[in-house]
Amino acid sequence: MRRARFRKCLLALMLSATASVPLALAQTASHSVAVSVPSYLGIRIVGGGGGASRSVEFGYGRDAPAFMTAQDGSGSLAPTNVTRFSDVEVNVAGFGLWSVYVEATPFVYTGPSGGTGLELADIRVERGSTSGLTQDAISVFWFFGRYDTTWTLSSNPQRIARSLRGTGGWRSLGFNGWDYSLAVDGDEDAGTYTTTVTYFLTFP
Repeated sequence: MRRARFRKCLLALMLSATASVPLALAQTASHSVAVSVPSYLGIRIVGGGGGASRSVEFGYGRDAPAFMTAQDGSGSLAPTNVTRFSDVEVNVAGFGLWSVYVEATPFVYTGPSGGTGLELADIRVERGSTSGLTQDAISVFWFFGRYDTTWTLSSNPQRIARSLRGTGGWRSLGFNGWDYSLAVDGDEDAGTYTTTVTYFLTFP
């Protein structure tokens, strides 16, 4: 009995010693991965909603008393409605002088008179005045450029921001449709005036 028990223990020790023998050396293969990120730029008007167009509306044809009060007082009216226009953002990757311009088409007039008395320059944008937005300071790109705090609409392209540095992602230009205002002085022909405002981004 004692001899049989000793043999069992010896066999167990031998199996343990065999299991600890190192495996053969592994074979390896490798390759490199290269990613080339191009210079690129983008500009977008931010605002949710379905298929509705983006717009800023001064609907004072339905509120004559407010329009007349502005003529006698401040001379400035706020938008009555803004659709899908909560911010303007830019995204620039690369180093070089990029610029943001704004341009408006001449007014298209619909009404009973000649459509005089209202000019594009009567519509003004004051960055963040009502929206409370500010240009995005997450990146230091503004340190290498400048931006205008106010501008009036014109059919000639106007540069409202520029910088030499990339933005490091999408960054706010610090205004939206509620920062528009309309100056009135009482000589405007009754009717509807419409224009299309385009913000565009250039990069060398």
